[in-house]
Amino acid sequence: MRKANDFKKVFCLEGLWESNLKNNSSVEPVLSLLNKQYPRMNYIYKDCATKTELCFYLKKWVQKTYDDFPILYLAFHGEEEIIHLSDGAMKILEIAELLKGSCKNRIIVFSSCSTLNIDKKLIKSFIKITECLAVCGYRSDVDWVKSTAFELLLLEGMQNNEFSGRGIEPIKNYLLELGNNSFSDLKFSIVTYKEK
Repeated sequence: MRKANDFKKVFCLEGLWESNLKNNSSVEPVLSLLNKQYPRMNYIYKDCATKTELCFYLKKWVQKTYDDFPILYLAFHGEEEIIHLSDGAMKILEIAELLKGSCKNRIIVFSSCSTLNIDKKLIKSFIKITECLAVCGYRSDVDWVKSTAFELLLLEGMQNNEFSGRGIEPIKNYLLELGNNSFSDLKFSIVTYKEK
């Protein structure tokens, strides 16, 4: 369990945003900015274009060596129930099976359009399979710049409470308040293991 005063490090996997490789859009500068502001808030950032790469890095993330990286930040194109990779799509339950039973006290962020615009029962299945503390993401298509600004605040806001059953409610309340105020058009959602 990561305590309130521990920095929660980020394990970021990012897909290709454009087929034109000259386009250099990336969420990595957000992570770099947070790391400059909070030097102990380290991150791992990996480009992840294919399903094989995604599977490889997800299996790495759940290894004991990365226990101090409890935030999985998945930055991809998406739509309802899936994320897109250059060689096809993956459903969130396929991702859950890869992470099965290995995400205790971890939070998974789907930074992809509309991926969580699905029945809450499906999200709860994801949580049950992975045993993660919470899953969050968007229920609509989002503007890239605005969602990136929101995610900067989201990752920072996750730092103030422990990643536990007790700490998740204040995190959830902060994220919902943030999402409902300045960023209401993003339709951001967070679902925890405690919800019915």
